[in-house]
Formats: sequence, C-alpha cells, structure tokens
Amino acid sequence: MKMKFRNVFWGLSLIIIGSLLVARNLGLVHFDWFNIIRLWPLLFILWGLSVLPIHNTIKTGVLIILLGGATWFVLKAPESDLQWNIFGRWEQNNNYWNQNNNGFENGEKAGKKTAEFLQNKHVFVVPYADSIQNATLDMDAAAGSFLLNDTCSDLLNFSQTGTYNNLYKYSVYQKNHNTRIKISEKHENIFFNRNHKRVIIKLNPKPVWSINLNAGASSVNYNLSRFKVKKITLDGGAGSFQITVGNKYPDVKINIDAGASSLTLRIPENTGCDLEISAVISGKHMPGFEKINSGHYQTKNWDTSKNKIYLNVDAAVSSFRIIRY
Repeated sequence: MKMKFRNVFWGLSLIIIGSLLVARNLGLVHFDWFNIIRLWPLLFILWGLSVLPIHNTIKTGVLIILLGGATWFVLKAPESDLQWNIFGRWEQNNNYWNQNNNGFENGEKAGKKTAEFLQNKHVFVVPYADSIQNATLDMDAAAGSFLLNDTCSDLLNFSQTGTYNNLYKYSVYQKNHNTRIKISEKHENIFFNRNHKRVIIKLNPKPVWSINLNAGASSVNYNLSRFKVKKITLDGGAGSFQITVGNKYPDVKINIDAGASSLTLRIPENTGCDLEISAVISGKHMPGFEKINSGHYQTKNWDTSKNKIYLNVDAAVSSFRIIRY
C-alpha cells in the first residue's frame, strides 16, 4: 500500500511531541515552550512541501530533517523572557501554594516587569549653550495629555509616560544663535487609545521662544508665563487647550486654528490684546474687550500698554474664554 505524506507528517510530529512531553515530565530534558511558538512559520514550509509534485520518499526525507532541526532548536535554544509553562511538573519547591510562596513571588516579579513594559517611560534632554539666543519648539503632539510649566537648566527637558508603546523622536537644528527642536512620535499606533499618554516639557527661560504645537484629541496646558515667548502657533483638533502667556516679551503673536471643545487663554491684565476672531462659538467669555468691528476686539488699554499681544483665532469651539490675570 502506498504511504501518504500527510500520514507520515502527522505520525512523526505526534511521536516527537509526545516524546518531548514524556521526557520533560520525567525530568530528562528541559525546554521553553515559547521556543515552540517561535517555530510557527515552519508550518508554511511543511505545507509547501506537501503540495510539491515530488516523490513521497523525498518529502519524507526533508520532513525528517526539518523536524529533527526543530527538535534540536527547542532543546538547545536559550529560554525566552516569556515563560509559558504548560504541562509543567508538580514539584514541591516550585508549587504555587508551597510554604515559601515561591510561585507567588515569581508571579509578582513577572507582573512588575510587565507593568514596567506597559508603562513606557521616555526621557531626553537638549543641552543649553550660552550662544543660543532664539529657540523654536515644533511639537507634533498627536493625542494625550501635555503639560509645559516649569523651567530647567537644559534647553529642553522632555518626559513621557504612557500605557502603550508610543515613544517620541526628536531632532535639533542649529544655525548661528538660533536653535530649532522638532519632536514627534516615532510611529502612530491606530489600535490603542493614546489618551493615556502624559508628556511633561520643561524649557530654559533665557532664550526667546517660538512655540508651534500640532495637537490632535489632546489635553494641553501650556503655562508660558515664565518664558520670553514671541510667537505661539496652535493647530489643534478636538480637546481641551489652556495657554497662559506672560509679559516677558513686548510683542507676542498668537495664531490658533482649532476645532476644540474648550479653549482658554490667560493673558496679563496690564498687557494690551488685539483679537481677530473667525469662529463658530456657542459660549464665549472675554471680559475687558471692546468690539471694534465684526470679529475684531481690543482691550481698553491697547493704546497705552507697553506690552502687546496680537491674537488671531480661527476655531469651532463650544467654550472660548480669555482670562486676564
């Protein structure tokens, strides 16, 4: 009777797997089950071998070589960090419920490692040099929570934590006394909710800053009152945006283009503000502003104030507030 290749394949495979299980349970060999999982592409090779129009004797010979090599790999390959202990032997000193609770302690350590992997932490700094007079920050924020508040001795200090693997990349360009920093995500992950990501940025207060922020569905709180900021550009999606401007620079230009659910600007009371607004707003709060004409407002101290803010807003927001502090 002619022997079919599929019968040989399943017969040899079951014999090898069964022999490995018996030898492992008897303590004769030890191997990591994850190494077997890593061999899953071998199924495609065997599938291709089965459909080749060659003699079954050749197929059987190749099959024996492949299964022999796979067995050698399982037994000799180093253990993976991912331990899948299936059909494990019940040993007294490795018992989950033994007197020393070794199983519980090992599980706790593995859980901590998993938590550290999931709770990604990403930190980098851009060093400061006395020759830097002007600095530009281009931030492609995507989604998440973003806070800029504190100062630092470096030019920039960046810290990110999150529940998924969304790390950032950055590049620095220098020309004469000017420095530009560009920050963006290394890759976009469309399968996970990135709102769990939290980014904290610190800046050096000595240079004159230009801040460009491209934000998606984000929660943004930029307190720039401690910095000399001459220009702020916000291109935002739906989210919550709060920006605080100080009086460290005489003429500040702010351009906002956002489809936001909440937009709050905080400006010093002794600073004059000229507002050009083209927006669909369901609720706005702008105390201290006088209407010049359609879509154009100014604070009462515009003509007399030493510091001025030129504000241009193009947004569809449900809440727009300007707070003078």
